[in-house]
Amino acid sequence: MLNKIISFIQQNNLLSQGDSVVAGVSGGADSICLLHVLLRLREEYHLRLHVVHINHGLRAEEAGRDEQFVETLCKSLQIEYGCFHYDVGRIAREEGLSEEEAGRKVRYQAFVDYSLAHQCNKLAIAHNKNDNAETFLFHLFRGSGITGLSGIEASRPLQESNTKLTLIRPLLCVTREEIEGFLASENIPYIIDSSNLTDKYSRNKIRNNILNYASAEINVQSVGNIIEAANTLKEIGDYLNQNIRQRYRSLVMEEEYSFRISADDLAGEHIVIRKGLVRLILEKLAGQSKDLEAKHVEAALSLLTKQVGKQVHIPYGIIAEREYNDIKFYRKSYEKADLNPFQPVELQIPGRTELPHCRTAVLTELFDYKKSECIPKSHYTKWFDYDKIENAVQIRTRKEGDFIQINALGGRKKLKDYFIDQKVPRKIRDNQLLITDGSHVMWIPDSGNRMSERYKVTGSTKKILSMSLIDMEEMKNER
Repeated sequence: MLNKIISFIQQNNLLSQGDSVVAGVSGGADSICLLHVLLRLREEYHLRLHVVHINHGLRAEEAGRDEQFVETLCKSLQIEYGCFHYDVGRIAREEGLSEEEAGRKVRYQAFVDYSLAHQCNKLAIAHNKNDNAETFLFHLFRGSGITGLSGIEASRPLQESNTKLTLIRPLLCVTREEIEGFLASENIPYIIDSSNLTDKYSRNKIRNNILNYASAEINVQSVGNIIEAANTLKEIGDYLNQNIRQRYRSLVMEEEYSFRISADDLAGEHIVIRKGLVRLILEKLAGQSKDLEAKHVEAALSLLTKQVGKQVHIPYGIIAEREYNDIKFYRKSYEKADLNPFQPVELQIPGRTELPHCRTAVLTELFDYKKSECIPKSHYTKWFDYDKIENAVQIRTRKEGDFIQINALGGRKKLKDYFIDQKVPRKIRDNQLLITDGSHVMWIPDSGNRMSERYKVTGSTKKILSMSLIDMEEMKNER
């Protein structure tokens, strides 16, 4: 097994001479195997090794046991060690996430924070073949397209960081059974997480019920066959994306604040290319793919058969509009930005602040926070901890010195770096509306819909500032 992993690392260029690697180690079989693989390669690659352990605060005594196990192991191996504590249950409730989603969020944030603080350039995670198969089925059941069905990548750059940090998965070529067999043969101890044996989480249900049944009752090679299918879909997806980008360069006109494509040209493409072109345009306007779904692509394509002037509204404030010969894609906040330079406006709190030239109004409300209340999950309504606001709240465009807090530990990122990480087009950055407290950006309503971690509602919050962005044209229509 060890030779298979080493070959996989070499084929995918996962390690280089002198890498500084932080390994995520929970204490379970997979992560302990990963750590021992890295230890055996440390001298050959001249690696500097670190370990990060996350205590999610979900399993009481077991969580403490796991933490102590990993800490003791690292001390015995003389490996630099860091541990992060989170109340994932509380975070999940406050942010409207599942415990799985909240756990993943805090894990990766901790890994990135530690890596940056200790100048690590590689982050090693212990995903294996079984995890890859589980991910494939999870995305399949949730209705993912080809990209989601392409499986887990062996490596990828982490966009969340300010430096070159690459996530690597050295165990992706071996199964969980191979890992456990290796540990048994080497007499290497590890801890069993009892939550993995339950069906509490979606991935556990897939692992314990579907994959186990498929391997035992249908085909012992089920996991390997799923991975083979995922690899094939990745090849197909790469080929399609290459063709979509070629057609994009030929057909799409990029203007100052918008994208335009001939309706006849779009209609003349194969449906796969047609959908790919629209999705690529939407991703360029949004700066990311999150929350852009197949239904949004279909809505934009419906304009091919609609009359001039018809519009469809898409997340991130994107509008697709049928013109005489074209379909135009733009973001409503910037439609007339070049004709109407935006001046900072102090928000009425509580009250209503109208921004006529971008057809938007901001509604604000103050009220006492009751811990039983659910925090809204709307794209255009946010709750803020009012007592943490230090200056008059303004809505404006960016200026020198602006920053946003990106994690609960106080880590900050310059707004310019955030926009670069989110791949927000340069022409859009200068006209992005921001909700600000001095130089601290509280909320970026469109480009990623990011809210500063500083102002998020917590268990200690007393007073809420509720803020909603309203389309003034839609309000008129409703009247």
